[in-house]
Amino acid sequence: MRLPDSEKSRIALIGCSQYRSSELPDVSSIKNNISALFETFTNPLTGIIKPQNCTTLLDPEDQSSIGELVTAAADQAEDLLLIYYAGHGLLSAARHELFLSTVNTAPGMRLPFTGVDYSHIRDACMGSRARTRVVILDCCYSGRAITGALSTSESDAKFFNQVQVAGTYVLAASPGHGVAKANPGDRFTSFSGELLRILQEGIPEGESLLTLNSIYKHLQISLRASGNPIPQQQITENSDVMALGRNYAVSRDEQPSDARIIVTPLFMNPVADEVNINPLSSGTFVDDETLDVPRVPLTLAGREELIRTKPPQWDYLLYASSLRLGVDSLSEKWERYEAGRSAKSRKMSIAQLCHYVDNSIDKLQKITGRIDDCFSQELQDRAFETSPDRADPELIKRMASELVGVYEDYMDWAMAIRGIVAPHKAARLIEMTALIADTPVRQVKDFIDQYISEIDALGERYATEQAASIIVNLTLTITVDNDVLEAFLEERKRLN
Repeated sequence: MRLPDSEKSRIALIGCSQYRSSELPDVSSIKNNISALFETFTNPLTGIIKPQNCTTLLDPEDQSSIGELVTAAADQAEDLLLIYYAGHGLLSAARHELFLSTVNTAPGMRLPFTGVDYSHIRDACMGSRARTRVVILDCCYSGRAITGALSTSESDAKFFNQVQVAGTYVLAASPGHGVAKANPGDRFTSFSGELLRILQEGIPEGESLLTLNSIYKHLQISLRASGNPIPQQQITENSDVMALGRNYAVSRDEQPSDARIIVTPLFMNPVADEVNINPLSSGTFVDDETLDVPRVPLTLAGREELIRTKPPQWDYLLYASSLRLGVDSLSEKWERYEAGRSAKSRKMSIAQLCHYVDNSIDKLQKITGRIDDCFSQELQDRAFETSPDRADPELIKRMASELVGVYEDYMDWAMAIRGIVAPHKAARLIEMTALIADTPVRQVKDFIDQYISEIDALGERYATEQAASIIVNLTLTITVDNDVLEAFLEERKRLN
């Protein structure tokens, strides 16, 4: 159970919402399917892939436009290849072969010359070096289409004999004898709308990641309950363990963070109407008021004086001061970490080392997952009240301490790995494992330094910009170097 590698994965989203043939009714909701799936998969905070690695094609004119998109994605994908199609699916009259429709598709005898033979998509998937290949079809298959549905014919077995590919997961909107609904007036087609809801909201009491298998099982339950067709799946070579997102219905306490890329939003723009948050980084001043805005205190005595006197916006100054004091207290540990020194030495065999490394990755995920707790909405609401006079200094200091604790735990984790004494052939695994934490620890440190610098400069900014309100909008992004991760996985596999 894992998330795809964002750098090495490719997603192609194809939808045909309008047709020139009078026998194929338009399905306007397919446009929304494509745009919503793109936003879901590429969201910088919650998605699984970078926008440049997710391509869309709406209302393709002919076979070649779909072919170029699919083959390009198949050629480039190394981890996940996902092909999604929504539109009318048709079966040829002579051999009942599956064809996907384009704007210019015509049913009947002209279908083989105007539609996309699914076998070409299957061949492109078979030729891809991607570790996991996923095909999602929001369509059904028959000789003709009827209004309000993407119609179907033939048995499920016959359909899946056509679409299955070794190492590929296929998810279809309905069984071979049913219809894939596209109700007039609905924002999405029935199947894709439920798929989007699961991806965006999660599955209550589910696992931490939304695997293809868990998505399918929930689709079965929810679509059956709403009177919609029952989706079908085809699994080969355990392809269903790939996850398409995190399960946001699982509480943060139960949900571990992904080891490869975690993106955590920390400070939201307070002028956005839809955001109901009391930001840590917003200072508002009254026009024509003469203020002596203090700088971030760098000593314990200065911090206590700040709490006692409570100058304008003392609360976020206190947070910055607590961060500074916490990081400064770890300066010697940071120097040891930078020098590559270890915490302590322990002798291990290769087998013991592999077991220890596997457990350590879980611990690293938990350390990263604590970042969400550092900035939980509940904690912010309690610590930073609308009026600074009601802010809680102890909770503010605790919030800073929690983030500094993550910074320290990253260093301790890496130094503990480096302290292992194992056979010489395991030296690279030890170093690659320790380096997994290197980018995260520097990102946390850089964020803390940047936040303190921004807050410390507010007084000068206010004086020079003559602004009634100054907003500092920062985001902390935690990632892992993909080259390091790849090297780690190779070494771990080599020593297995």
